Amino acid sequence: MTMNGNSQEKKPYAQSLSWSNTGIIEILLLMMAGGLAAYMHFNIRIPLNMPGHHGLEFMAIITLIRLSSKLKYAGTLAMVGTGFILLMPGAGGGTMMHGFSYMLPGIMMDVAYGASRERLQLLFVIALTAGFAYMLIPLSRLILNMTTGYPYMAIVKHGAAYTLLSFFFFGMIGGLLGTGLNSIKNKFIEQKK
Repeated sequence: MTMNGNSQEKKPYAQSLSWSNTGIIEILLLMMAGGLAAYMHFNIRIPLNMPGHHGLEFMAIITLIRLSSKLKYAGTLAMVGTGFILLMPGAGGGTMMHGFSYMLPGIMMDVAYGASRERLQLLFVIALTAGFAYMLIPLSRLILNMTTGYPYMAIVKHGAAYTLLSFFFFGMIGGLLGTGLNSIKNKFIEQKK
């Protein structure tokens, strides 16, 4: 009750949370989603014998994150979660290069989204951006291989061109999958209203 005898208007729980609480929760969820993408990448075994085939689930999650979040650096924050998983013994892939190269897709998605939100809503542009973002992983390792001689087994086994194209293709399909999941989520939210 207020001083004039009227009862106070109740706010829904979601509106009663301050931005700082919801912002912290969103950041933690983004990091957890990035950790999930890394965990799935390194622990789901699909014997396709094609480099980059985990781009399906990895880029689906990163694309869904980027399209869903209003935070400017959502993709990069998700990649911080990926980095945490990579540091855990037995959960990740092992080398320091993995941590660096797996940060690149999230950063690329943030840069592309920040440059043109309107165009990144187009399915074709999202697919190309996700494909290129995921292709940055073997590209960074190829550059490292050429400068230091440190071997990257996918390039040694399949060759540079095939590895880059395979990563691009699977990243592109993952981006399309993430876009579809985002559309389903948006329709579900609209129906609940």
